[in-house]
Amino acid sequence: MQCSVECFGLLYLNPPYDWTLGPADSRRTEQAFLSHTYRWLKPGGVPLFVIPGDRLADCSQILSKHFRDVRVYRLEAPECVRYKQVIVIGARRSRRERERLTDSDITRARLYYAGLARNPFQIPVLPSEPEAQYDVPASGPAQLVYRGLPMDEVEDLLPQSSAYRQAGRALFAEPVSAAGRPLTPLHAGHVGLLACSGLLNGILGSGEQRHIAFWQAVKVVDKTEEEEDGVITVREKERFSNELSLVYSTGEIAILK
Repeated sequence: MQCSVECFGLLYLNPPYDWTLGPADSRRTEQAFLSHTYRWLKPGGVPLFVIPGDRLADCSQILSKHFRDVRVYRLEAPECVRYKQVIVIGARRSRRERERLTDSDITRARLYYAGLARNPFQIPVLPSEPEAQYDVPASGPAQLVYRGLPMDEVEDLLPQSSAYRQAGRALFAEPVSAAGRPLTPLHAGHVGLLACSGLLNGILGSGEQRHIAFWQAVKVVDKTEEEEDGVITVREKERFSNELSLVYSTGEIAILK
């Protein structure tokens, strides 16, 4: 997404919490989004930057150089606590303010953000009463333009591609189907093998016992504990098992493992 520089007075930015791959190396998306969008703010423009507190150090270079009067608060809502979210509020520096900065000023600010990132739960909670006031400059005319791939259109057209159809035969297995009656009655072992392979999925039974059956393989982790000389060792072993989901006509649902 592209936009003219210095056109917004306020920027609310809550980027994905993930890694992004670059031509030379990978970096955090919080840093990538901030690097891409902070230029949209006018001098004096205010960012509301919501990220996990332990990612403040990744964004410290941009925050230290391009923003002043920065305040960092911890958010207390349950979903915010789950992701250790903090909100960063400040004002974008003008070019003259950036030229007056010294290397020691930037280093000191970066060390401050790094210290907060190491102890995000010690960051003060966002107060209900404001501690400071920011003058938000008026936003000018702005237009957001998407210059990436039209993913929705590509997704719709891809199945019609001859190359996709040729590759599909190798990448996607044909659905397994079984029809007709067996020559001899199935033994219990035969039924078990067919069921576990998904060949007996479908609508079965009659009356109140009429149901939909669906078999699938699931991964199970078995844990064992061993204690020796006061030291407890926990061992985990993964294995695959089968799970049967049943939905009856009465509305009853059962999952057999």
